[in-house]
Amino acid sequence: MHPRKQTDKLLSRLQKVECPDTTFFAERFPIVMKRGSGMWVRDVDDNRYLDFTACFAVLALGHRPKTSIHAMRKQAASLLHGMGDVHPTLPKIKLLELLADLSPYANAKSLLGQSGGDAIESAMKTSMLVTGRSRFLSFSGGYHGLQFAPLVLNDRTDFTQGFESWISGKTFILPFPYFKGDISFDNLTDDFLQQEHKLENPDKVLQLLEEQLKKKEYAALVMEPIQGRGGKRGFSSEFVKQCKDLCAKYGTLLVFDEIYTGFGRTGKMFAYEHYNVIPDLLCVGKAMGGGLPISACIGEVLDVWGKSKGEARQTQTFLGNPIACAVAYETVTVIQKNLPLFQKELIKIDDVFAKFIHAMNENNLMKKFPFEIRGKGFMRGIWFYKQNEGFSVPLMERLLEAGYLILPEGPRADVLSLTPPLIAKAEHFEKILNALVLELKKI
Repeated sequence: MHPRKQTDKLLSRLQKVECPDTTFFAERFPIVMKRGSGMWVRDVDDNRYLDFTACFAVLALGHRPKTSIHAMRKQAASLLHGMGDVHPTLPKIKLLELLADLSPYANAKSLLGQSGGDAIESAMKTSMLVTGRSRFLSFSGGYHGLQFAPLVLNDRTDFTQGFESWISGKTFILPFPYFKGDISFDNLTDDFLQQEHKLENPDKVLQLLEEQLKKKEYAALVMEPIQGRGGKRGFSSEFVKQCKDLCAKYGTLLVFDEIYTGFGRTGKMFAYEHYNVIPDLLCVGKAMGGGLPISACIGEVLDVWGKSKGEARQTQTFLGNPIACAVAYETVTVIQKNLPLFQKELIKIDDVFAKFIHAMNENNLMKKFPFEIRGKGFMRGIWFYKQNEGFSVPLMERLLEAGYLILPEGPRADVLSLTPPLIAKAEHFEKILNALVLELKKI
């Protein structure tokens, strides 16, 4: 077992001063992070861990990348803070130009924020201005932030409990569809998928969607192209196309929450490229900031806000912070430049997953722990769909003891999430997947 003397002392101090609904505590969880470099993290007891979270998929270039450090130092030497909606700074202008160039829109505008929830709130308000409507649609299992506006898109009672009066009537939550073409679903019945996992036939979901859209009450359908905390589950291209067509037919905007999936995470710059569908609004964040808090809502329909007459209607004190913008500009530029190299490595990583499946079969673990590998690129999830709810939580704790940072996900916490920095190599995936086989053999 890893030594935890300093960790336990510090966690005891934390529990005395932090809101009790913030940090999850178990017998040997969490660690207190002290220093990171590339793919690796050390805690206050000097234990070393291979990071397969990228700190919630934020650190696309790894811990303490030279890109972020150099950009921070250079910008800090001239200006620490600006005036987001009054006197602009050069880093803000450069970043907005870059986002416009990378976006799928001919005349893109962006509204900056500090968190993913800010970007979603901007998209929701924009959708209301465009359509004159005030209700929203989202998918079960989606995670779009916990501020009051994005909270209404959420169907997880552990997030919404106590706030039902605020949420009531504002959103219709669509069941998440299953796609029976998936290999692991061949022997699973519709009843099992519906009752155990609350999944629904995609045709039924589209029928429900159209029934709601016909009411012409909805400003936007907000969806993640691949769900992050929902367990790395995605859609078929045809399904997404039909969602787009139905929204257009009934005057509802389509918003893609790419806060998790954007900037190379899925093997493409943005996940919408996998579906060949362009949303009306694109929300980005996480990896964009290189470790600093910044996000953006991007689209052509942002023109609906009109020109400010002295008071911006969607702003905040730290909007367009020059250090965050400078780091974001350099980070996104480096990701764009290196994306072909990341894509090349993914071919080798796919081979490692094939070896993992072989090892699971060889060790007679496939029948005991049947699974499906979900997601794309550097955003994968191993879904143990026949295990009890919460199965991946103790597995996460076992892997932490073995020297790996990893998270459980999905509505039932039965998905093991693999979202390392984009600098991850096939050998890193091999290490953690081999460790996973060893841990499963012990169960």
